Amino acid sequence: MQGTDDGALVRFADYLMLEKGLSERTVAAYSSDVRLFLKSAAASGHAAADFTADDCENYLISGGDSAPGSAARFLCSLRAFGDFLRAEGLREDDPLARIENPKIVRALPSVMSEECVEAFLNAPDISNHTGLRDKAMLEAVYATGLRVSELVNLTFNSLNLTDGFVLIRGKGGKERLVPLGENACYWVDTYVRTLRALKDPDGSCPYVFLSAKASDGARPMTRIAFWQRVKAYAKELGMSDDIHPHSFRHAFATHLLNHDADLRTVQMLLGHSSLTTTQIYTHVATRRLHQVYDRAHPRA
Repeated sequence: MQGTDDGALVRFADYLMLEKGLSERTVAAYSSDVRLFLKSAAASGHAAADFTADDCENYLISGGDSAPGSAARFLCSLRAFGDFLRAEGLREDDPLARIENPKIVRALPSVMSEECVEAFLNAPDISNHTGLRDKAMLEAVYATGLRVSELVNLTFNSLNLTDGFVLIRGKGGKERLVPLGENACYWVDTYVRTLRALKDPDGSCPYVFLSAKASDGARPMTRIAFWQRVKAYAKELGMSDDIHPHSFRHAFATHLLNHDADLRTVQMLLGHSSLTTTQIYTHVATRRLHQVYDRAHPRA
């Protein structure tokens, strides 16, 4: 029975990647969730072909994590597994049909002010490779609202400095065009033509932003390295520890809404599949509006 489940998990991973177009990280997370669940269900004598709703609920209560966010992710993974089992003809029923997703209260993101972002953009020392690269990356991420993984994996094939845009393949393999403002274009172009060219003279690396470590040669910047750079600038500027790379994505969305961008456009720029995900930023913008009103209106 265990061997059968192992085979199903391998095909499930292929299904998620090839049929659903999910990223490797998402496939790994879903597969891990389902593997742990099946191990728990096996203790009750059940396997992929016959696990029950009770198995799922018992796992959430005792074997897994009952926190709303974790429970929702687990159920998302298991619903995908159920879709796979039915698509493969391994079972016809839906054991999760009567299980409701937990309600998740979304916390409002902490958003940097425009002045705070400006301070970050001016912090790097552009006389060296690390500083000029950081300047270009910060300008680019604030100009586009890219996810950190999208930023560090940006290649020259996806970058158009002439017309000022980037082509991004986001979650689920969905592509979107995002404008790259004049300032961001200038600094990315300056970095590429000068200090990056010295780091990669033969143009062998397809990634735009390179690691500054001499031992790395022409290797791309990593998510962790960019996180460390942002944290270093935050400390240097005496800013909150809450600031991280994703803070620039939050700032991008909120500042656009503060300057009268419509929600649908912001959704498209962020690459959100659902407008509901984007709507959290309207609450941030509205809160900011009330703060300005309370300070400025004589009868507030």
